[in-house]
Amino acid sequence: TQSPFSVNEVAQRAAIASIDAHGEIMERVDALIAERARVAARLAERGYRLPHSEANFIWLPLGDMTDIVYLELEKAGVVTRPFPGEGLRVTIGTAEENDRFLDAL
Repeated sequence: TQSPFSVNEVAQRAAIASIDAHGEIMERVDALIAERARVAARLAERGYRLPHSEANFIWLPLGDMTDIVYLELEKAGVVTRPFPGEGLRVTIGTAEENDRFLDAL
């Protein structure tokens, strides 16, 4: 048997290295938070009502439009995670990637 969500030695070493690089990790977290806020603000300016996020993604509630928007974004080379009939999970990336998403949307 195998425990669910088990972690191999390489992943364990990477986790320890991340802990040892606390300053660098926090810089990345701060950058992600700022970029998430920027994307959410741009979407709010366009009239989207988003739930608050503390994650590395935003939730774009689209209801019945989810599949249509998802497919059009895919055609534009933007990958999101659809939840049919509910909305899209949009991972926060670099400023350039997020701008591509915003432009395609």
